[in-house]
Amino acid sequence: MKTLDMFARRHSFPSYTYSPPPPSYMLALIILTELRYESFYPNHIRVARDAENFSEPMQLALHAGAFVTLQSLPQGYSMILAFEVLLAIYIIWTSMQLVLRYKSSPSLFGPLYRADSLTGFWSETWHNAFASPCQSLAYNPVRNILPNYGVPVAVARSLGVFAAFGLMAIFHMYALLPILPSSGLVRIGLFFFLNGVGTVVEAMIWGKRRHWTKAVLAWTFEVALATWTAQAAHIPSGLSNIPWQSICSRT
Repeated sequence: MKTLDMFARRHSFPSYTYSPPPPSYMLALIILTELRYESFYPNHIRVARDAENFSEPMQLALHAGAFVTLQSLPQGYSMILAFEVLLAIYIIWTSMQLVLRYKSSPSLFGPLYRADSLTGFWSETWHNAFASPCQSLAYNPVRNILPNYGVPVAVARSLGVFAAFGLMAIFHMYALLPILPSSGLVRIGLFFFLNGVGTVVEAMIWGKRRHWTKAVLAWTFEVALATWTAQAAHIPSGLSNIPWQSICSRT
């Protein structure tokens, strides 16, 4: 997907922001390895307004503590498993970020507990590692092409959002194909598609306005959808029940 993203941007590639630029081989390596194009402008990193005093190590500790707490609860509930998956992704990716990041790198995630809308969750709170391919391969083509055929711009934008979430559905279904049953893969795909629907509907109703009702509805929707998805994913009930010895074994 990274290669397709670079190909889609070949005619208008972001500019390297530092001077002097590195040698060509080093620049090629930076382009290949920076998922978020942190050394280039423009990029697609969006930082929440309240992230100025953000401590990534502290937030990692808080979310790891929440994960450990959930592990101490009964593991037979899909809602608990859904939250554990969410926190596990946060912990693993943030741990890698703290090791591999530049000193000036913006945070990869925002604090999950501060999310107050579906739009804010997917654009500012959740990681933005795939924001660039979502825009270059899905959102921008749909958003820019459809108005040429008479589709209103507002409708084209909404369909572009659907296309971006559809791309993520396909990507995650493909990535999880070796480890999930077909029922789990279908729900993973529907999880992303329905999040696209919910995000568009939320924007139509609320726009960018903040309100506690909007936050409650967003959390209710996301928790219910994640719980429904986890029910078919055959997630092990707690770390102690993961078959660690068979994870890397030959089949």
